[in-house]
Amino acid sequence: MKKLSLILAIFVVFLIVGIAPGISGSQVKLEAVDLQSLNVDPYSLTPDWESENPHYSTGAALADFDNDGWLDLVVADGNDMSQGRLNVYYNDNGVFPTSASWQSSDLGYNGHLDVADVNGDGWLDVAVSYLGTSSSFGPIARVYLNNDGTLSHLPDWSADVTGNAFGVDFGDMNNDGRPDLAVATGWSYSPQHFYHNYVYLNVDGSLESTASWVSDDTYTYQGAHWVDGDDDGWLDLVYLGTGQETYIYENNNGVLETTASWQTTDSVNQDGIMLTSGDVNFDGIKDLFATDNTQLGGSGRFKQYTGLSEGFFETTYSWSYYEGYGSAVALADVNCDDKLDLATGGWWDYTRLFINDGTGLPTNPTWSSGGTSVVEKIVFGNVGPDFNEKTYEDSFPADEDQRLFYLSHQNIRKINSVKRDGVNLDPSEYTYSREHCWITIESAPTTSVEVSYSYSQSQDMVVSNWDSNIGNYLYYNQICNLKIPNLQCGGSISWMDVSPGATVTGSFTVENVGDPESELNWEITSFPNWGDWTFTPENGSGLTPEDGSFIVNVSVTVPNNPDTEFFGDIKIVNSDDPSDFCEINIYLKTPKNKSINHPVQSVQSRTLVQLPNAL
Repeated sequence: MKKLSLILAIFVVFLIVGIAPGISGSQVKLEAVDLQSLNVDPYSLTPDWESENPHYSTGAALADFDNDGWLDLVVADGNDMSQGRLNVYYNDNGVFPTSASWQSSDLGYNGHLDVADVNGDGWLDVAVSYLGTSSSFGPIARVYLNNDGTLSHLPDWSADVTGNAFGVDFGDMNNDGRPDLAVATGWSYSPQHFYHNYVYLNVDGSLESTASWVSDDTYTYQGAHWVDGDDDGWLDLVYLGTGQETYIYENNNGVLETTASWQTTDSVNQDGIMLTSGDVNFDGIKDLFATDNTQLGGSGRFKQYTGLSEGFFETTYSWSYYEGYGSAVALADVNCDDKLDLATGGWWDYTRLFINDGTGLPTNPTWSSGGTSVVEKIVFGNVGPDFNEKTYEDSFPADEDQRLFYLSHQNIRKINSVKRDGVNLDPSEYTYSREHCWITIESAPTTSVEVSYSYSQSQDMVVSNWDSNIGNYLYYNQICNLKIPNLQCGGSISWMDVSPGATVTGSFTVENVGDPESELNWEITSFPNWGDWTFTPENGSGLTPEDGSFIVNVSVTVPNNPDTEFFGDIKIVNSDDPSDFCEINIYLKTPKNKSINHPVQSVQSRTLVQLPNAL
């Protein structure tokens, strides 16, 4: 919206060393550390990267557009100041180019944007709103499809409504596994322009030409946000804007009410721009966050509306912070303690971080940027410079017709695969939000749904900047690096003169020689095909370097073959990294004359220590 300019930066505070409990994957113990005493910040005071060609940047998102495993950056320029383009900065092994790798051919007064796989082809597409001006109007939303890694240079779809719109958000209104598009419309400045608000359903991979859902009201909204506010398995639609309360349009089994049934009671004069949600007080219920801006008479506060067990949220805020020209809110675990922290931004003001202490957010910011800017959007994800991604798997048991699920982490990189009742789904059969961590599938499971996704503890921060004198910013996370385990095995096993049919025993060791406090999950994946083998245990989890070596006991019943030499290997694998494995060499020899006095005997093995075969 209308403003001026300067600079921005970032925030955060605390230290870590881990991943999150309750997931498949290398897990890392988490320990909160007083960063002030260590003089450590999660981000530097100045950005690690700044784009060239500044141009009233507004909407922004991180997404892997070319499917190379790295998050790319898309930014929409224009706002209500000067027509601009849609820009993509492709990630080159953890580094963004300073100039856009791709730009749209068309120009527009672009507002905020969102990302989803609209046509279900496995490539993420972009929707962007059209803010316009008091006298310049355009299609309220446009979609640029992804063509094997490159967006179309002109929109592939445009809304049928011409007007002003600042916010768009992909959701799934009818739980069919296809992304539907909500648009927040209106012009806040005098003279105001009023429109209905719209949801365009996705029908077989294309957004419909005319919106299926239209609000009864014509409130001036600036932000739209899908969230399952009443935990009934259907995404509800939250809108906020100028000169009225924040409203929720409840979703009743795929039918979105056209008149909102829930509203705040403390914000009738607000100038709200952005919403986000997540559980910050660890009660398993999502909380709602909103901005407010003093430019048009609002309170100027960032506000938290605490989620209620009976559904939706408290109608008055339970936490707030005064900023003035508040413009952006985002939730992310920036210090790797498995707690969502709040990032905020304002116009001509600082970017701030409120570190979650385990009971909620502090009264004052834990960290503020070193400079000011005109912040429009804050987004998180692992950009680089190192690739610190891990694979997680969340499993959801069948629950009647449940088709909406929330993952354990927000700001994931991408979903790798979805299995319903053990069968892989096609990308056209599910949709998800990278930022807000929900996923829907087109039909409910009979037994379970398993979702495999990539997530990094190292949450870098990107800020889009309306200031036309400076570019957009990237801050690399300086403290949240994954603690990587490393498998090492010790020993070789050799048995001599073992009577055919006897049972012999031995042992070897497994050790994690990786990063301090990393946790190793290991398993035995192969062993010789002769004899009857038993391992105690066959696998293990959570082995840390501090635990030292772990003994695995081995027993085998020898084949009834006299005068025979047996060879082979036992293969032990890091369960989360198949390239990290080791092998224990096995040798056994039976004598020429078979002993019949002791058909079953226990012979202690000779264990020879040798260099580990860890790869």
